[in-house]
Amino acid sequence: MVISYQLFLNSELSLKHISPWTSKTHYAFSPTNTTGNIPDIYFTASKKPTKLNETCAYFPQLFDIKIKNNYWQTQKTDNGTFNLFNAYLDRREGSVIRIIGTYSQLHPQDEFFCQLWYDNQHAPVIVPTEPLLWMFLAHWGADTNNFDHPYLITCALTDTRVPTSVSLVGDPCDNATNNVKIFSTRVSTKKNFVVCVKGLSFPFEDKSARLAEWIELLNILGAEKIQFYEFSVDANSKQILDYYSGLGRIEVTPLTLVGDVSNSPFLQSMYLHEKMIKRRLQEVIPYNDCLYKHIEEFKFAVLLDIDEVIVPVRNTWIELMRTLQEQTPRKSSYVARNVYFLDTHLHRHKYFQDIPRYMHMLQHVYRAQNYTKPGYFVKGFHDLGIVKALHNHYPFACLGACSSTEINTEWAQLQHYRADCVAEIGNCNSMTVNNVLDTRVWNFKDELIERVQTVFRDLQMFEDQDQEYF
Repeated sequence: MVISYQLFLNSELSLKHISPWTSKTHYAFSPTNTTGNIPDIYFTASKKPTKLNETCAYFPQLFDIKIKNNYWQTQKTDNGTFNLFNAYLDRREGSVIRIIGTYSQLHPQDEFFCQLWYDNQHAPVIVPTEPLLWMFLAHWGADTNNFDHPYLITCALTDTRVPTSVSLVGDPCDNATNNVKIFSTRVSTKKNFVVCVKGLSFPFEDKSARLAEWIELLNILGAEKIQFYEFSVDANSKQILDYYSGLGRIEVTPLTLVGDVSNSPFLQSMYLHEKMIKRRLQEVIPYNDCLYKHIEEFKFAVLLDIDEVIVPVRNTWIELMRTLQEQTPRKSSYVARNVYFLDTHLHRHKYFQDIPRYMHMLQHVYRAQNYTKPGYFVKGFHDLGIVKALHNHYPFACLGACSSTEINTEWAQLQHYRADCVAEIGNCNSMTVNNVLDTRVWNFKDELIERVQTVFRDLQMFEDQDQEYF
């Protein structure tokens, strides 16, 4: 018998024995059961934590941890509230603990502290945080205290030991209501590219075909892992995500909105469409979670939405990055210019009969003649040895100075597949009317069609390949 608890962040507890004579329930736990940001020690029978110690701060008991909307641990301070998503070990320049979360104050001047918890040690090591790094920009319209602001919180380690968890508090001796597991990985050889995808939210729209084509194209181009975050998706799209998760080619992390809001699919979707600034504030959380979970494993993070892809003129991302690094070495980011492949471009032309109609990118090979302005709506390759905090276009901060460079459009471009331009584009009409044929994605056509059709055969989906799917 398996009991599933949302509180344990989708972990599963296998029921070992329930005595009919007592109210006590005995559970058997395994390390794989403790996913999410709750430390493993709470689920390890041989290492049950104790609340008592000889210091001013107690180790938080499991149900002293306050959890908001399943995935956010909360801590109130004198002047605001933290919502903490995850914590990580960063060894790139010395060893520090990074915490990603939100705080209800803009640029707080208060002092905060990390209580660092170690195995077999009752007393925490207590260190002050560095000044909080606000992961947003003032001119984006969020320079008030009326939001949950995203922050990168850093605490330096005092020795070579690695703590297992961390509590963030306002005073050193506070009894914390949070205790966040610290993610840490070691690899002998780094892979090249991890793609990070913000929270997926389309609970009532079938995007399964688009997802399969997009995942397969990214794999062909060189992505070795795609890290998705999921608010809510339709059943067919969920089937696609489960399929690729089972193959180990993607990872899907569940996500909820932070704060006092509903996460029912309908209201959540409305919130994300209507609360633009709040949505953008929260989008940086999964991007930076993806960054810090993969700094040891990968050389580059590529932040993309599922309607866009960086397509080289020739070859794949590996050859493209080799050329870029030879031309302009050691840049924090290599970004590609944005160009639209709009639905209206296709509607002026017939479908290509040798391509299944559900292959959206392969069918959409007419694009706007003009790129968007340099520096606008770009996406790129971010060096995980350098970047410290990211938003979806550029780094917020780097280890040292950030140094982004733009990729020449003769080498690669960001192909953006939309029904229409984004609202900020002032000359969308010219991009709709003036279009040119651009078939560079057809460099991968045969392999891409074969891969996607294999997926649909495995899942018994889209057997009618001539159906209208747009």
